[in-house]
Amino acid sequence: MHRKQKARRRLAAVALAAALTLAACTGAPGDGVSSGHPASPTVQSDESSASQSVSADMPSAAGVSSAAASSATASSSGINSSMGASSSASSTRPADASSSTAPQLTSSAAASAASSSGGGQFPAATPEARARETLASMTLEEKAGQMFFLAFRQTAQGGDLLRLDGAAQEILRRVQPGGMVLFGENVDTVEQLRALIAESQALSSLPLFVSVDQEGGRVQRIRHTQQIPATDIPAMLTVGSRNDLSLTEKIGRLMARELRVFGFNMDFAPVCDVFSNPDNTVIGNRAFSTDPKIAAEQAAALAAGLSAEGIIPVLKHFPGHGDTAADTHDGFVRVDKTKTELWGCELLPFQRGIDNGAEVIMAAHISLPNVTGDETPASLSREILTGLLREEMGFDGVIITDALNMKAITRRYSTQETILLGIEAGVDLFLMPSDPIEAFDTLVSAVESGHVSMQRLDESVLRILTLKYSHGLFENPPLQDASILGRGASILEGLA
Repeated sequence: MHRKQKARRRLAAVALAAALTLAACTGAPGDGVSSGHPASPTVQSDESSASQSVSADMPSAAGVSSAAASSATASSSGINSSMGASSSASSTRPADASSSTAPQLTSSAAASAASSSGGGQFPAATPEARARETLASMTLEEKAGQMFFLAFRQTAQGGDLLRLDGAAQEILRRVQPGGMVLFGENVDTVEQLRALIAESQALSSLPLFVSVDQEGGRVQRIRHTQQIPATDIPAMLTVGSRNDLSLTEKIGRLMARELRVFGFNMDFAPVCDVFSNPDNTVIGNRAFSTDPKIAAEQAAALAAGLSAEGIIPVLKHFPGHGDTAADTHDGFVRVDKTKTELWGCELLPFQRGIDNGAEVIMAAHISLPNVTGDETPASLSREILTGLLREEMGFDGVIITDALNMKAITRRYSTQETILLGIEAGVDLFLMPSDPIEAFDTLVSAVESGHVSMQRLDESVLRILTLKYSHGLFENPPLQDASILGRGASILEGLA
């Protein structure tokens, strides 16, 4: 039964991707499609979404988003910390995801997911219960794949990757990653981008997180062009200077609705860094404010807006990249603050987000020797991720690294060292390893050899699957009608 369900689902998804690709190639309108899990073509019309206008009845920015609240209700206080939290931090967390002898049923994860997400005659299970059912049927390789978040920016010939080429398809089939992030090199037209995302989903046995760096200002991959009349969002420092939480939440809603036109379900935003160092060029006006309290309130408001309109926000760059002069894209970066000093500034926006129900936090590659006693980057530090973020700050969600192809990592660690350090530190999602196949093989081999326990793997995968079920990714969220692109720009009047 499971195999038949999986076969039907794959055929439907492939047919959908083919239809979208044809539309992209012929210039046919892209409306009337869905994102691919399961394939049931739907587009939310402009009329049906009118009640979700960016200016309509928005929840308080200080409150937990509806999706976050639902997740919190479903799974109490979240999942156990990756390698064992302190008793005070873990007392409200449920038992371990599964034992190290979890069932290994080949080729059944997708069928189990389809079964557990279907609307049968019994009451709907919680997201965590569905996630546990899917997890129990997954192979080691399927579990390992879920912990990777990949990117395909260029073709094998060096051109912009607007459609999956053979090399990208092979990596997707081999790794079966948990997510994919797109960049400007992946964006051309509405129909093309929809087709690229749908094709990627069709190659995945479980639904992908599909994310983008859509912050506003100088970091937004979807920009206003003749082909895509999207809304250009001002830099967050400009937005934050207005200190209008209602406006910031409306901007988050606007950003989310436009991202849903294409099939995105996640955004690597808001930036929770505090612009506390005037020499900082990597963050600068990407931050909301030089004041940590304002930055915390503004980031919470943007996150609430994104979540309210169906996009999973990712708070970044923990534990705070705002007081650095160097750039982790280029090499080693350190912050010499003590933990007490961090609590006075950098950690405040992240703690506010956690208190509001944050579900995903991105860890930076900055080193904090006065906190950890060594120069291990925060993204690979057990002291920072498990000790500080999970145990002290109470975060029970998904931890994703910053991009692992950045020179702060590649100049100091091999792929194998990066993956093993990350697992020990408490990472759930590895973003953009330089060699995805080597990274995947490293994780699989580490579990097979006993260096990493199956229980440790299950803890991360359970968090990932629970988040996907919580946001309805298995139910194929409808695409937003493309006609809404650019139509919300009036709320930005007066912002330079």
